[in-house]
Amino acid sequence: MPKADGQIADLANAFEIANVETLIVALPEVEVVACTHAAIARWNCRKEDVIGKKLARYGAGAISARYLTDDITGTQRVEVAFAPPLGQVRTSHFTPQSWQAGGREFMILIGRHGSQAEAETAIQNERRLQLALRSGGYALWDYDYRSRLTTIAPEIYEMLGFEEGAGDLDYVNFNARIHPDDLDKTLDEKIRNAPFGADLFQTKYRVRTRSGSYLWIEAVAGLVRDPVDGKPAKVVGLCRNIQSEMMALESISLSERNLRRSQAAARIGSFHLRLDNGSSTLSAEMIDLLGLKSSALPPTLGMFEQMIIPGDQARFRDAIQSARLGAPPAKLEITAKLTSGEQHYFQCNIEAERGPGGTVEAIFGTCQCITDRRLLERKYLQAQKMEAVGQLTGGIAHDFNNLLMVVMGNLQLVEQLVRHDERAAKRLRAAIDATDRGSDLTRRLLAFSRQQTLQNEAIDINSLITGMQDMLSHALGGRVDLTIMPGDNVWPVSADPTQLETAILNLAINGRDAMTGKAGSLVIETANRTLDETYCNQHEEVLPGRYVEIAVSDSGCGIPAGDIEKVFQPFFTTKDPEAGSGLGLSMTYGFVKQSGGHIRIYSEVGHGTTVKLYLPVLASAAIPVEAILTEAAPDSATVADHAPVVLVVEDNEAVREVAAAMISEMGIETLQAANGPEGLQLIEQRSDIDLILSDVIMAGGMNGPELAKRARKLNPQLKILFMSGYAPGSVRQIQGLPEPVELVNKPFTRSDLTDKVRRALAA
Repeated sequence: MPKADGQIADLANAFEIANVETLIVALPEVEVVACTHAAIARWNCRKEDVIGKKLARYGAGAISARYLTDDITGTQRVEVAFAPPLGQVRTSHFTPQSWQAGGREFMILIGRHGSQAEAETAIQNERRLQLALRSGGYALWDYDYRSRLTTIAPEIYEMLGFEEGAGDLDYVNFNARIHPDDLDKTLDEKIRNAPFGADLFQTKYRVRTRSGSYLWIEAVAGLVRDPVDGKPAKVVGLCRNIQSEMMALESISLSERNLRRSQAAARIGSFHLRLDNGSSTLSAEMIDLLGLKSSALPPTLGMFEQMIIPGDQARFRDAIQSARLGAPPAKLEITAKLTSGEQHYFQCNIEAERGPGGTVEAIFGTCQCITDRRLLERKYLQAQKMEAVGQLTGGIAHDFNNLLMVVMGNLQLVEQLVRHDERAAKRLRAAIDATDRGSDLTRRLLAFSRQQTLQNEAIDINSLITGMQDMLSHALGGRVDLTIMPGDNVWPVSADPTQLETAILNLAINGRDAMTGKAGSLVIETANRTLDETYCNQHEEVLPGRYVEIAVSDSGCGIPAGDIEKVFQPFFTTKDPEAGSGLGLSMTYGFVKQSGGHIRIYSEVGHGTTVKLYLPVLASAAIPVEAILTEAAPDSATVADHAPVVLVVEDNEAVREVAAAMISEMGIETLQAANGPEGLQLIEQRSDIDLILSDVIMAGGMNGPELAKRARKLNPQLKILFMSGYAPGSVRQIQGLPEPVELVNKPFTRSDLTDKVRRALAA
C-alpha cells in the first residue's frame, strides 16, 4: 500500500493547517494516501473510511470519482462521491494537480476552504505551520502580479547571505540570480508553459548567493488566478536549501560514472536475473561487450546464453541453477560467439542475491572479457616453448661441438701416423668427413637457438635474390620452373647476407621436395609491408613497423594444418627419414628471429605452400613519401556515391566473419557465403552486388577464379577482388588468375583490406 511520507506528508500537513478540502491520490494505483479533516467533515466520516481506498468508476464503489468540465470556463474538475453504508451519497468538487515526489506520481485534488469556524481554527494554527515549515527547512514567500509586491520570509535572506529587507531578492532580481544553465527550470518558465488549470509547481535550480557561489534550492509554488479572466494574480511558494542533497547525488553520479569508466577499461559487464518473474537485464557495458547495441529487442540473459558455445553453455546454465539453490558464488570461463562472428572469452562470476528472509530472490553475475589476455597467454606460451627448445638445442649444440672438436683433432693427428697405410687413411678420411657433417649440424642448431654470430650489413634484397638465380636453378633441377618477381622500390634491410642466402636456398629446396618428383613451379617475390599493432598483437615476438617481405611459394603437396605449428621445431619433418634432417626451417626461424624479423607459413593441402620472411627495414634507410602514400590509403576516402554491396566468399568461417566486419565498419553492406555455389546463388538473387571478395582456394567444388568467371556471365559489371595466403605472383601462376587482378594478401590488416576494397569499388 502506498504511503504518504516525505514531501507528500508535508504537503498534506500544509493543506490540513490551511483548512482546505484535499485528497492526495497515488498513481497508477488510484489509491487515496492522505486527506484533510475539511474533506471528511463535509462527508461526515472518518479518515479511515477514505485513506487506503481506491477511487472507483463514478457510482461503482464506496468512494468513486469522475471528470467534469465547467461549461463557462472550460476548466476540468473532479467530482468525488462518498457513499456511506447508511445514508445519502455526498459529493465534493476538486481541482486536480499532478505531482511527483520520491520517484512516484500523485494527483492532488484541491477543494474549497472549510467553514468559518474551521477557518478561524486554521488562523490560530498558522503559528504551528510556521514552526513546521522551519523544522522542515522550508521558508515562505509570495509575489503579487498586480501590485508587483514580493513578500519574503527572513529565512530566505539568511539562506542566501543577504540582510533582511534587501531589494536584491525581490521576485525579478531573484530570477536574475538563477544559474544560466537552470533558466529553463524557473517558476516563470513553468508557469508560462503550463496548461490551463495546472497551478501547482515544483522545481530545483541553482541560485547565486551574496558571496558569488551557487546554492541548490528546491521551490514549491501554487498559482492563484483572477476569478474573472483566469490570469495569474498571485504565486505563493516554499523554498529550501538542498545543497547537501544535490552534492550527495552528484557524488553518487560521479561514482557511477567512474564505475562505468572502470568497467569499460577492464571490459567488465554484468547481468541481473529475477527469480519471481524470470526477467533479466544486462548492463550497458555488457551490451557493448556482446555487440548488442543495435539489437531490435531489449538484450536479455537468454540472448547472451545463445551466444555461448554448446560445451560452455551447459556449464553456464549449471552455475545459474546452482545459484538458484543458494550455492556459494561460482567462477567459470566461457567462450561466446558474438554477433560480429568473432569468438571471445569471458570470465564469469555468478552469485545469489538473498532477501530479508534469507531466501534467494535474484541472481547477479559479472562477465569480464579476457580475450586479449588469452591471446597474450597463448603468445607467451608459444614463445616460452620455442625459447626453452632453443636453450636446450643451443646447449646440446655447444657440448656436441666440443666433442666433435676433440674427435676431429685426434682423427687428424692419427691421419698423419697412417698416411702410408692406404686402407687406414681411407677409413680415417670417411670419419673426418662425418665429423664435418656433424659440425654443420651443430651450426644449424646454433642458428635455431639464435646463438650464431651474424655479420649484418645493408642489403638490397632484390639484388641478392637475383644474384642467386643460377644457384637456385641448379639446386631445383630442370623439372621445377623458377620465377623471381622483385617488388618495386623495395627498402634496404640490415641482415647477414650469407645466412639470408642459406635461408632462401633452404626454403627453395623444401619447396622442390614438396613437389614429390613431379614438375611444378616455385616463385620468389619481394615487397614492402607494414605490420600494424593489431597484427602484431596476434603474433608472438613481432613489433609494429616497416618490413621487407620475401615470399617463397611452391606448388607442392602442402602442409596439414595440424603440422604448421610444429615445422619450426628442430628435427620435425614431413619428409621421408632419408630426405632431410628437419633443421632447414628451424635454422631459418632462428636466423629471422635473431635479425629482429618475423616468419609466417600459409599452406593448402594439395595446392602448395608460401613461406614469408619479414626483415626489418634498415634504420637509416630513406623511405620516399610516395611509397608511404601508395602503401596506405586514408580511412576517410569515399568508397562510392551510392551505398555499395560487397559479397564475401570464404570457406574459413573465422576469416569470413572478420573480413565482413572490417568492411561493414566502412559503412558498406556485406553479404557472406561459405563457398562458391552459395556465392553464385546470392549473385543470382541480388542484382545490387557491386564487388565480390573471394578466397582463391575453397572447398565446395568451385574455387575463386571459377566463381568470378561464372559471376561475370551473370553480371558483367561485377568487380572482383581475391584474397589468399599465397604471394600475389605465385597465386597467379599456381591458380591461373588473369592479369591484371587485385589481390588481398593474407594475413591482412584492416588498412590492407579497406584500401583494396576502396580501390576495387572506385576502379
